[in-house]
Amino acid sequence: MKTLIEALTEIKGASKAKFDEAIEAHINLNIDVKQSDQTFRTTVSLPNGTGKSIKIAVLTNKKVEKADLVLSESDIHKLEKGEIQPGRDFDVLIVEPSFMAKMAKLGPVLGPAGVMPNPKTGTVTENVEAAVESFKKGKIEIRNEANAPIIHTVIGKVSFKDEALVENFKEILMTLKQNRPQKAKPDWIKSIYLKSTMGKAVEVSLAQE
Repeated sequence: MKTLIEALTEIKGASKAKFDEAIEAHINLNIDVKQSDQTFRTTVSLPNGTGKSIKIAVLTNKKVEKADLVLSESDIHKLEKGEIQPGRDFDVLIVEPSFMAKMAKLGPVLGPAGVMPNPKTGTVTENVEAAVESFKKGKIEIRNEANAPIIHTVIGKVSFKDEALVENFKEILMTLKQNRPQKAKPDWIKSIYLKSTMGKAVEVSLAQE
């Protein structure tokens, strides 16, 4: 088990990929994901971003210049049929509340991909422009897997300075602690591992963070 700086040093030193690898955090939780009051889903704005360019789709009646894909009501059936796909055509979907009734049938498509709009994550909002800007600047969603008590997220890139990665990591950890599910135990964060995209996982000590 390493301190955060020791883990980052080891991960960076072992990175031999020909591309700028992401540094991922894999967080094991002491929760029962079958209980709705123990699941975890929220957003966090990373101070230094993720280093990844994300594609944002919006479903709105307004013109949103910073969005990568502007959808209209007529595009909902394209989402349903897979003609427009999460992960390929967009990474985040932001929707005006007036469209949400029509979005219900897209649950089987958007849910498994983790992009179903939700007011709790700021992806259902009247202020679509501001939401797009927030996600572009480094706002990300963190949530446990549907069938497992684990969170997978990104804290930055191997090329980031240690200080930037530390700030991002601590922002995520603080967000976890501040948003502990009501029925989860106080020690609900069991362990955290960091790794680069192609590297091995390194456990980070929680005691000193």
